[in-house]
Amino acid sequence: MKLLHLLALLTLFSCSDKDKAQQTNVARSTKTTTDTMEPPVALSDDKPISTKAAPAGAVTWTYAKTTDKEGHSVYKASITSPKLLEFGFPYAGGSIATLTIRKRESGTHVYIQVSKGQFNRSFQEGKAHVRFDENPAITYSFSAAENGSANIIFFDSDQALINKMKAARNMTVDVDFAGQGKRLIEFQTAGLVWNH
Repeated sequence: MKLLHLLALLTLFSCSDKDKAQQTNVARSTKTTTDTMEPPVALSDDKPISTKAAPAGAVTWTYAKTTDKEGHSVYKASITSPKLLEFGFPYAGGSIATLTIRKRESGTHVYIQVSKGQFNRSFQEGKAHVRFDENPAITYSFSAAENGSANIIFFDSDQALINKMKAARNMTVDVDFAGQGKRLIEFQTAGLVWNH
């Protein structure tokens, strides 16, 4: 009988150590950081951005110059929203919104990309209300990404937006997300330098 109790205790302790080791390994493998964000997804044949993207909540613009596969220069200016977008299931946990200006051979584009979530599926020729500083909101149209990605929208009035961003300190975008409703995305646009 004592032998049976001893075996039961030994089994219990050995299982407990395995569970702790597995929990530790799982915790190590699932640890994530929110202080950095990957650069925006390459939407064409661009090489990856050569500079590190701004940390989540960064309030300064980051700039990059790369070369595409044809040898043409690609210029980017990006800034992240200082506030995470909070969505419900399945995108819970905070989503980082990044505003990017991109100039390449085919033209200049202004787009917003989110790390989690999807813009409303009816966003082809969609509308967003954009407010600069304390001025009244202006309605801008936007289009979907050519590759069908639902986490990115391209504004149709690129130069008008860039001019407003250069003159403003803050930009607030009111836009609809699939299954999540409307959200306000704030960007601190002061200090933008864009001469491309």
